[in-house]
Amino acid sequence: MVESPRQPLPRPRLLWLVLALLFGAALASFMLAAMPPVARPTLPVDASARGEAFEQALAATLTKVRPAGEEWAIAIDPADINAWLATRLPQWIAHDPALADLAPATTIRIAAISGALILEDSVRPPGAAVVSLPVDPTLADGRLTLSIGTARIGRLPIPGAASALAALLRTALDDLASGPAQIRLGDGRRVELRDISCEPGRIALAFATLPAASP
Repeated sequence: MVESPRQPLPRPRLLWLVLALLFGAALASFMLAAMPPVARPTLPVDASARGEAFEQALAATLTKVRPAGEEWAIAIDPADINAWLATRLPQWIAHDPALADLAPATTIRIAAISGALILEDSVRPPGAAVVSLPVDPTLADGRLTLSIGTARIGRLPIPGAASALAALLRTALDDLASGPAQIRLGDGRRVELRDISCEPGRIALAFATLPAASP
């Protein structure tokens, strides 16, 4: 038996096949973009009260007098951070115009998963889609290092840093990670971040309070 060569598809059939593949890819992309991210940040119903309580509790914890150099730890619910971003940060910005550059952060929401944070914002107009970005925070040589993953619209990956959220966060997070992982208190003491870890619904932080630097 002699095998005859396969005949190419007629041009009209080939065109319809290409169009069908393109339509299928577009439909799949649309469905992925419409699906919410796997980890969704939450904003509590009592956001105003929780935001204020979180701010006061964090300030009291950071400024507490402790033995110099002794490590201590806290665990934070990302929902409390989201409540603060949505309710307290706008008040700080209104009180101090120098903080105006932080305004975009008031719409960002944070979720914690194993080994990373998920930062989320809404595409304008609000509700049109959700843009999310995974950030893996680690400490290296006393500095906070932030590894930024692939931005997504819904569950659709966006190559590179194509989204506005990714661009905003890359600048802000790079600035945050540019100096030592320390907070200077009003009395000159320094609170140094020693460890950070993430798991679902929980951000664990280890600190040490250091004495004021000698003049």
